[in-house]
Amino acid sequence: MLLGLQIISGLVSAAILFLLASGLSLIFGVCGVLQLAHGAFFMLAAYLAYSGTLLLADTGAGFWLTLVIVPLLMAGIGALAEVALFRKIYHVDHLVQLLPTIALTFIVADVIRFVWGLESKTVPFPSGLPGAVSIFDVTFPSYYAVIVMAGALIALGLWLLVYRTRWGTLVRAIAQDRDMSAALGINETAIYTGVFALAAWLAGMAGVLSAPLSGASLGSDLDAIIDAFVVVVVGGLGSIPGALLAAVLIGMVRSFGILVIPQFAMAFVFGLMALVLIVWPTGLLGRKRI
Repeated sequence: MLLGLQIISGLVSAAILFLLASGLSLIFGVCGVLQLAHGAFFMLAAYLAYSGTLLLADTGAGFWLTLVIVPLLMAGIGALAEVALFRKIYHVDHLVQLLPTIALTFIVADVIRFVWGLESKTVPFPSGLPGAVSIFDVTFPSYYAVIVMAGALIALGLWLLVYRTRWGTLVRAIAQDRDMSAALGINETAIYTGVFALAAWLAGMAGVLSAPLSGASLGSDLDAIIDAFVVVVVGGLGSIPGALLAAVLIGMVRSFGILVIPQFAMAFVFGLMALVLIVWPTGLLGRKRI
């Protein structure tokens, strides 16, 4: 019973981690930018989920409508950020690229303080779900199943998009060799904008799905970007399959670490990262670009 609950908890954590890390990995793999404002987009999505569920509460499906609307809004914000900011810094040093992403993080945090204040917000669980479900005599909240299924479906959809569509072929071509792609006439500008929009959409999905569990609070962007960065490093920079594998491993390590020694749960995660980097310096699937 307890083992089953920890496995479910680990899968829930893995689903959120994958949504966060896959977007970060996608941007780095294609555009070569370490988008530290990714965590700020996650935090903003959680606050938008709070407002959305309040505004749409009378519809009876406020959370589900918010789950559709907020990620699309975040995709638009991601595309706008790429056009207005990131497009100008692709060819500069990586350390210089970090400065605008840090600035964008502070801007988003200030906007949140101005609009929602300093207090944390609680997002109610979606209506229309049974209180709990049981699988193999393991009973857990039904919303956990929603998160795991959403994460699995998005992972499948992302794999199909990247590996089974023409757009995905162009994305992988740019990730492998930018110069050759440009010589072949691939429109890098449009691809970059689409990648940023997709990554922001993924961050938006992670923010909305996690909001009923952890609420919306200032400072969650830092936790989110650290978690995403750990997953990306363990899985391999620029590897979407690596991000999925690392998210599952880290989700399980965190879940069982809390069970064994709660105060050292994060130490187990960073210990796993150190072990992986010692054995595989490029990450678990770092050699396999997206």
